[in-house]
Amino acid sequence: MHPAPRRHRLVPLLAAGVIALASPTTSVPATAAGATTTTRAAATAPAATTPTPPSGYVCRTVALGAVTYSCVIGRSVDGRAIVAQRQGNPAAQRVLVVVGQMHGEEWAGPLTVDVIRSLPTPAAADYVIWTVRTMNPDGGRVGRRLTSHRVDLNANFPTKFAVTPASGPRALSEPESRAMAGFLTWVQPDLVISLHGFSTAVDTTGGGTRAADARAFGRLANISPAHPIPCGRPCTGNMTDWYTATARHGGVAFTVEMPRTSRAVTTCGVPGHRRGTTIQCTAWAAAYLAARLPA
Repeated sequence: MHPAPRRHRLVPLLAAGVIALASPTTSVPATAAGATTTTRAAATAPAATTPTPPSGYVCRTVALGAVTYSCVIGRSVDGRAIVAQRQGNPAAQRVLVVVGQMHGEEWAGPLTVDVIRSLPTPAAADYVIWTVRTMNPDGGRVGRRLTSHRVDLNANFPTKFAVTPASGPRALSEPESRAMAGFLTWVQPDLVISLHGFSTAVDTTGGGTRAADARAFGRLANISPAHPIPCGRPCTGNMTDWYTATARHGGVAFTVEMPRTSRAVTTCGVPGHRRGTTIQCTAWAAAYLAARLPA
């Protein structure tokens, strides 16, 4: 039996169901791109604070801005590394994950992740931030929405999966979605923010804690409106729906649609950060919420 869902300091958490998901099946060689050592995380990371990564991950301690730990969590269709990086207190109970890019032509999210990784995040703080700059490195390299298999990763997750022209043949058929699903199942974040483009909205689909967190984020980042974002078709195989439905301790996920004008200066709602580009405001808002997640 799992413990009761933790309580949110901003709004009550909703209970969520649980599914079992195996670790990623993608084999990651010791010479994976993004790793400068073949030493596994179990040997390099502090054993008392860092859970042992799933089999196949290549992890290392680093000193890159605020980032102190980096893992290759899988590989794309064309063999490019999908990398998750961590900053903050590895023993903290508050966990935020920010996914910068799922669709390869949407460039604002990866730039937002770059800002997050530069923000001071004390190791003694009671929160940890994981960032994935892109989960579609093949599409990101050429500015293409889909993967090299011509799959929309936001239609390839198990919740409400349906076969469509861009969904893939079955749920989690793609190495990129398997990598992300395995990573989120391992980390079990309290909140996942998935950055997209290009409109201007924060998705409140499903209501409850998910919608309340989305509205709070929208006010902080000055991205509005906060409302249910239609898919333009039935919403099937969506990553944020899947994680919200299956997180073990009441964790939720929502989508942020960033504008094409994300490099323009705007007014932020984050205390201490009143002016910045939309990219900066989004990064500051994510870090601000991280410190106020469930304890």
